[in-house]
Amino acid sequence: MSTTDIGDDDSDTNNNSAGSETTSPVSTRHSDQTSQWYDRNRSELIASGPTALAIILGVVPLILLFIESIGPSLTIANYATAMEPLYRQTLIYSLGIGVVVTATCITIAYPVTYWLTQRCPRRYRLLGLLSVTLPLWLNYVVLNYTWVWILARGGLLNTVLTGVGIISTPTEMLYTEVSMFLGFVYIYLPYVILTLFVSMEQFDYRLIEVARDLGATNIRVLWDVVIPQTYSGALAGALIVYARIAGAYATPEILGGPGDVMIATLIVDAFQTYFEYGFAAALSFIFLTIVVAGILLGVSIPQIRTELRQW
Repeated sequence: MSTTDIGDDDSDTNNNSAGSETTSPVSTRHSDQTSQWYDRNRSELIASGPTALAIILGVVPLILLFIESIGPSLTIANYATAMEPLYRQTLIYSLGIGVVVTATCITIAYPVTYWLTQRCPRRYRLLGLLSVTLPLWLNYVVLNYTWVWILARGGLLNTVLTGVGIISTPTEMLYTEVSMFLGFVYIYLPYVILTLFVSMEQFDYRLIEVARDLGATNIRVLWDVVIPQTYSGALAGALIVYARIAGAYATPEILGGPGDVMIATLIVDAFQTYFEYGFAAALSFIFLTIVVAGILLGVSIPQIRTELRQW
């Protein structure tokens, strides 16, 4: 082998080494950038699948519901039927029941949460909160049938009242508007207590002491001090439970009477009994629109948005 060949081989080797040294940092840098991009977006990538699935499961049924409501001919006839006086009255009745029950839950939740956060010893606070929210641990249908056992003619309440002589014969308390109202309050009060508890726990009790030192009565303390500082928690609880109350099906069916027909009952009957799918879809969409409008109005208040973010 000649000296020239040896020199050429050395030159090729040096060129290959130089090329390798030139490309290696680029490749390494690209790999590092890919790794950094993955690290920055890893949580988004992991969450994208379940998020997309949740959106699909939530939005697609609503689209199909709306398509069913207007039918193949793209008409609003079903909506016109749904707004006839009979059905409009049922819709208004359902919304009214939602308002009354929600207001009652808030009224009861205020003294309960005030006592838990300001008066109850701290070591018993968690136990007290668990006690008043016990219905959340039980099945919804079971809770309704608990009131059937309590309010029936041969139930617990009639037995106690006749036993102590307050009434001579058992009275009819079940399958009335009152029994339905009691069932609603019992089931949904814990939700309002939980949301209001968060606001009440952050409330500074010294403000009440200052107000009383300045001569404020209990009513003035409530309206001028307590409610302004905690109303966001109460309204957040109202947003959580209102739609569920107004659109409830099981409680009116189990505890309500023949005249206590709510919107969910009409929708179910239209679907299952009369097979009026378009009408039922239109009725559902009208109710949904009203509820969503109320929720959007509520979350437009910054304090309520802050409370809801905690949930």
